[in-house]
Amino acid sequence: MAMAMSARRIPARYSWLRALFFTLVLVGLVSVAAGEDWKFDVASLAICAIGFGFFFLAFSGGMHFGVTFANFLAIYACTFFFFRESNFPAASHPPAIISLAMPVLVFLATCFWRRRQIAAVIHARRQRELNSLPSLRRWLPGVSVVGAASFAMPGLHLAATDQETVLLFSMAVISAFIAYAARDVVLLLVDVALIFEGVARRIDRLVIPMTAFMTLYSLLVVIFACLYRLAEMSAETPQFLTDSADHYLSFGEAMYFSVITLSTVGYGDIVPVGQLVRLLAAAQVIVGLLLLLFGFSEIARMGDEERPSQPAPRLPD
Repeated sequence: MAMAMSARRIPARYSWLRALFFTLVLVGLVSVAAGEDWKFDVASLAICAIGFGFFFLAFSGGMHFGVTFANFLAIYACTFFFFRESNFPAASHPPAIISLAMPVLVFLATCFWRRRQIAAVIHARRQRELNSLPSLRRWLPGVSVVGAASFAMPGLHLAATDQETVLLFSMAVISAFIAYAARDVVLLLVDVALIFEGVARRIDRLVIPMTAFMTLYSLLVVIFACLYRLAEMSAETPQFLTDSADHYLSFGEAMYFSVITLSTVGYGDIVPVGQLVRLLAAAQVIVGLLLLLFGFSEIARMGDEERPSQPAPRLPD
């Protein structure tokens, strides 16, 4: 609700800027982390900005729809960078940029060509209760097969030009699947946006139990960190090992050990060897598990709400 209220405070004519900024930040983060040069980063941002701008303005669905579309673009960019890096490392920038843009532009072109049907689908989807996500069988299996088959490419030791050709062909096939199932892709976008909107409406109810949970969690971290330090201060020898050597924990290290113990991660970089600190660590794990069980149960109970059932209008074919 807090997010929804903050979105409503932004004038409608400016709300798309926030979603566009979110898109560029997500895609830029993925692109920079992928290690590409600045030209490829700029091209990736431009492609996703064009895709977001066209689709969001042509089929405006509100802030949540914009954020959902931004998330899907970021996931697509991340998947493409992994796909290219793993299977077509020798492909140069121009074919790679064309390959990145192809599914996005084909999807937008298909949506524009079928814009009346797409707009009717979006409108009808908003009016019905969300019981299940749309079928993915018309596009996901085909896209998955193309992606899986491409992992055989490194074993063929293709030249750079051949890798570029196969990359362009693979993305063209994927684009064809996306164009064929554009309606289903739009339905998935809308449904995920509706889920996100529903979660945002419940955030206000979840703030109180989540705050209480995090407060208790932090309190346990601090208390047990202090107990670990006191146990070491009362002993004549170090109670912990780090890198297989005796080590007196600093307060910061005690806080770190308390966090990883309470979360049951247990990296093994700090090992309790004294009987007292072992007993404390075991007790912290038990208390932490009880807190997780009861805390998540309370959050789920507070977040659960009944939704009135509505007759589901028939979607356009």
